[in-house]
Amino acid sequence: MGAWRRREGGYVTVEFVAVVAFSLLLLVMLANLIVIQYGRGVLRAAAEEGAQTGSRLFAGVAECEQRASEVITAGLGGPMGDGVAVTCATGSGTIVATVTYSFEPWLPLVPIFSGSEESVAVKEELP
Repeated sequence: MGAWRRREGGYVTVEFVAVVAFSLLLLVMLANLIVIQYGRGVLRAAAEEGAQTGSRLFAGVAECEQRASEVITAGLGGPMGDGVAVTCATGSGTIVATVTYSFEPWLPLVPIFSGSEESVAVKEELP
């Protein structure tokens, strides 16, 4: 029985390495999802800031887009901000800021996250 046990030395190492690799893969995927949620929060804040800035009395679409772009640059510097576009439009007494995004995943197993964040503000008017 002693010789049989000696031949199995290191047998668990293969399973251990596989479990550690799988755990690290799940950790990276989870971290990627957390970073994407952070990015969506920054884009939501950018849309709100842009709409609020554009709703001021003597402001308009240009100021809305500029402010939203500033918030995005401050919060999403680097390649994460590359797939982001800002558009602002005025409607009947409102201004709408829309930020569309497409976030590339870190691993091929994670899907591409794309969508848009929109914020609407009432445009100030003279009495």
